[in-house]
Amino acid sequence: MKRLALFGSTALVGAGMMANTAVAADGIKLGIGGFFNAAYMATFDDDGEGELGNERNTTGLFQDAEIHFEGETTLDNGLTVGANVELEAETNDDQIDEAFIFFSGGFGELRVGSTDDALAGSCILPPGGTANFSAFSPNQWGANNDTFAAGFPALTSNAACVSVDDKEDAQKVVYFTPSFGGFQLSLSYTPNGGDEDHEDGVGPHIGMPFNADGESRNNFAAYATYAYEGDGWGLTAGGGGSFEGHVEKGPGPDRDEQRFYQGALNLSFGQFAVGGVFQYYDDLATFDTGDNVDAWVAGGGVAYTMDAWTVGAQYSHQLADVKGGGNNDFTMDRAVLTANYALGPGINLDGEVGYTWLDTDPETPGNVDDYDAWEIGIGTAITF
Repeated sequence: MKRLALFGSTALVGAGMMANTAVAADGIKLGIGGFFNAAYMATFDDDGEGELGNERNTTGLFQDAEIHFEGETTLDNGLTVGANVELEAETNDDQIDEAFIFFSGGFGELRVGSTDDALAGSCILPPGGTANFSAFSPNQWGANNDTFAAGFPALTSNAACVSVDDKEDAQKVVYFTPSFGGFQLSLSYTPNGGDEDHEDGVGPHIGMPFNADGESRNNFAAYATYAYEGDGWGLTAGGGGSFEGHVEKGPGPDRDEQRFYQGALNLSFGQFAVGGVFQYYDDLATFDTGDNVDAWVAGGGVAYTMDAWTVGAQYSHQLADVKGGGNNDFTMDRAVLTANYALGPGINLDGEVGYTWLDTDPETPGNVDDYDAWEIGIGTAITF
């Protein structure tokens, strides 16, 4: 017993000595940052009786804003410790966006909390988009296809940076390696894909969260990036995957584990930039009939910068394939022309002209097949 007590005392002294060697001049003090995006849009689409645009407004004013509380301190042993909390600036069901702590140093960076997984947080998209407008899941999208396959981001907005987590900011651990010659790897682990906040059971608790039918667990993601800056030109590339470890089985048809893969390559030559992206969604959805949906999104973009002006163009194509008894294909294409003017540091004005069109094979009766929409938009994006 005395020997155990001696060992315990020694451990406490050692821990105290280690703590004493890691001292910061100041504790963590949170500063305020964030962004405010706003846009005015007009959409001209198929709006007859039964069409997707029927009884929808032609014009609208939209916004997206967050207030970020961020802070860090560096200990005298070189370890940097910090926290990040992102508050939605308007009423939202998910009032806190991301909230995590981090530890960084020569080993890289480790994040713990509510944040994106390795793929969603590090993935690369083509040039040509702005803070408000894009061909790939933009902040503002005017075409009225949101009622079709609602809940599947790849099917509603040609998204190309999506993870398998049931909730994008589910509680997880994310690790970023240091950059070695332009290469960097990010890894993430999500114990429960649908557990993000206190209501999901991941706050102060007694007992563990319930296993909801269809919820994913033990998800893993990995994404590698490479950046090179040459003489008058540059390259950025990325690729990786996001994988569900297990899906809780329940009554009725069981959902298959999802596996998403993404890759992108961008090149820059002086003021000109061009690039492309591809994301594949394996078992994106499982219907009650037992049919599965695989989907992929691909496209590219270009941008040219002239002083404070940047003009761009993007195109995206999506194919969703229903495997099984239906054997139906759904495609959605989107093309946009964009312009951005840097009014001042962190203050941008942007605009777009966009066109979106849908098709089904075989032709679907009703309001989905051959739907198309034109949209114009003008907006502002402020970071602070």
